[in-house]
Amino acid sequence: MAKYLVLARPVKPLPEGANVKRSYEQWKKLKDAKIAEVYTIVEDDGYGFAILIDQDDPDELMKILFKNPLGRWGDYQVYVLGTLEGEHQAMKEAGMIPS
Repeated sequence: MAKYLVLARPVKPLPEGANVKRSYEQWKKLKDAKIAEVYTIVEDDGYGFAILIDQDDPDELMKILFKNPLGRWGDYQVYVLGTLEGEHQAMKEAGMIPS
């Protein structure tokens, strides 16, 4: 399972028709289902979110992001996160640290 950091931020100024409440509810459902950790980005007046999410398939992650009601009015930055164990193993295989 891969872990991703997603920064979901609305464009500024926020368009009049943007449904912020539904966007918040979508992220809350993912958090309640223990699929993601969700944090509001204060700088975005509470409309932006930092999401840590586990997904096996990157295409499934994209489906989740495209369901966001703020999707067309937002900017998404998606980062794949590694684990300390994975980094340690990669460093051993590269000869950077002893086996």
